[in-house]
Amino acid sequence: MFIGPALTGSQRLSLEVVTVFVLIGIIIIGYFLSTFIMGAGYEPIPRKILDRMIELSGPTKDRRVYDLGSGFGRIILRVAQVTGATCTGVEVDPLKVWWTRRVIRSKGLQGQVDVVKSNLLTADISKADFVYAFLWDGIMQKLGDKAIKEMKPGSMIVSYYHKILGWEPEKQDTKSKIYLYKIPEKSLESL
Repeated sequence: MFIGPALTGSQRLSLEVVTVFVLIGIIIIGYFLSTFIMGAGYEPIPRKILDRMIELSGPTKDRRVYDLGSGFGRIILRVAQVTGATCTGVEVDPLKVWWTRRVIRSKGLQGQVDVVKSNLLTADISKADFVYAFLWDGIMQKLGDKAIKEMKPGSMIVSYYHKILGWEPEKQDTKSKIYLYKIPEKSLESL
């Protein structure tokens, strides 16, 4: 059966290289699209906004900070370096968890910063004094419900861009779209 002219060695190599790059491209695109399918796409918070979030919330060395959907660990690393707080990232993507752990080791922050591979809606946040979040609206609502059940009264949710509907921010920077929510005292009816 004749399919076409035979390829020379260099043409065959060029075709193989193109095929490999196409496959790598498909894998990379699939990887990033899968984060959207899992519930939230990856988009880092701008450094200026992150610094403002830290300034508004004011975590200190004796506090525990969680970042839900921590991506490559920018928030937990920055908060730990600026404030001395103990920080935990929660990330479902194993590649991002692996990368964050490498960066934590390279910066010598073991013991102060860690990251766990977990779904942010099932992770235990009961030890958090501050929860940082840059999540979509629907997930923010679920986080609000989860926080009421798990977090200590007086602890804070620090949200960028998306509000928790039905909650009144304790502090906010509307220009920067940063909202701080305080976990209320639990009433006897809710216990």
